[in-house]
Amino acid sequence: MPPAAAGTLAAGAGVVVGCALAIDVRLGAVLALAVLCVPIALADPPLIIALWAALTVFSKSPGAGLALTATGFLAFGAWLAHARADPARIRSALRPHRQLITLIVLLLAWLTVSMAWAADPARAAAEAGIWYVNAVAVVVLVTSLRTPRDIRLVVGAVIAAVVASAALGLVGVDLASAASAPQAATGAEGRLEGASGDPNFMAAFIVAAVVLGTVLFSAAASPWRAVLPAAIALLVVGLAATESRGGLLAFLVVLGAGVVVMRGRRAVALGLAAVALLIGGLSLAANPAALERIKLAEQDRGNGREDLWVVARRMAAEHPMTGVGLDNFTARSAEYVRRPGSLDYVELIVDRPHVVHNTYLQMLAETGVIGLGLWLALAATVLGSALRAARRFERAGRHRLAVLSRGVLVADVGLLTAVFFISALSTATVWVLLALGPVLLSLASAPDRGSPGRAARPSGRGVGYSPAVRLPVGLARGELGS
Repeated sequence: MPPAAAGTLAAGAGVVVGCALAIDVRLGAVLALAVLCVPIALADPPLIIALWAALTVFSKSPGAGLALTATGFLAFGAWLAHARADPARIRSALRPHRQLITLIVLLLAWLTVSMAWAADPARAAAEAGIWYVNAVAVVVLVTSLRTPRDIRLVVGAVIAAVVASAALGLVGVDLASAASAPQAATGAEGRLEGASGDPNFMAAFIVAAVVLGTVLFSAAASPWRAVLPAAIALLVVGLAATESRGGLLAFLVVLGAGVVVMRGRRAVALGLAAVALLIGGLSLAANPAALERIKLAEQDRGNGREDLWVVARRMAAEHPMTGVGLDNFTARSAEYVRRPGSLDYVELIVDRPHVVHNTYLQMLAETGVIGLGLWLALAATVLGSALRAARRFERAGRHRLAVLSRGVLVADVGLLTAVFFISALSTATVWVLLALGPVLLSLASAPDRGSPGRAARPSGRGVGYSPAVRLPVGLARGELGS
């Protein structure tokens, strides 16, 4: 860009930020941060992607939504700039993911078509927009994270965000409602919610973060190794504080999956599982209310979840192939109350309509067998990508990345278990975690020296993401080794 044009653009940005500050200080602060982040986004997109991934954990906190949107636009804009400069690299990065991209396109097409028979097309259209945004995010992640440092930067950012959310909740800061005075960040039942606004979502994120933190500990440099054990212990305590039965089941699943998947490190996995169980057991023992809630799983019918599942099955039986339309369960659920069989929580269906609280049943009820089948195929492809990446890294002798790939596989298994008890596919954090497997496969499929055009990083002097753009010395350091 010519200097005069750059100066004019900078002056215009200053005027916009100044006007925004005069209108609303929060809006102005967000815009100022965005302006400051533009050079970083262009020079080193993974840094902005890592910030965006961290902000997804806080998406339901007041003010975070605007920051998340602004950061997302920055990341996408930087991606477009680099894609325009080197389209061959984008095609090369997507080449190992033909099946994944095909499934995403087919699923998006089917979700879009489902608006035709939805009782509330506006709801379906709004939800479809979220799916499209998340699909674009997956493509950006797969094609932008190109080195071990990039991947660990994003993984570390997600772990740090989940730890911060859990820690703030445990000390009594209500992130979901941002009350002026600190109070317990829990729901009506005294459960830890953190920034997610829902204990079950918080538990799902914690389970994934515990696994990723554990594998990152074994492949990280000394600064990470010093803080990760304490962070993992805090997360296990936070998991117990959520009192989430689905989160507890997912945690047990990942402990078992870790022992099976971590080939060559099963003894270590067993030891870590034992320590995690000990910490979790002590936390539950110190919280009798959590133990009592777990014991009441059958009596309270999952806090009404089982009745929602009954309605979803009735809906799916009546519309087996097509479903009732994307995000239209709450619009149609009241029609299925007066059927044979008793329902104890009718108010959750008629008076205060709730989503199904089961990702798989919701997909079946709203998009039919076709939609659910495409989603299951997509989930299987994501898991397969992580496993294929691990095997390729092992053959190449890159054992730390192989461990990280197997850890991502275990984390995704836990996440896919947890979403059996929540409706989570519109949550960006879920897609960030699911995209890590394909991202690692892209790295495993590329030459060891990285993709063409990626500047080397000798002695940490600058991070040139492209030959033409560099950051100041050490600004984006944090290489953790391959």
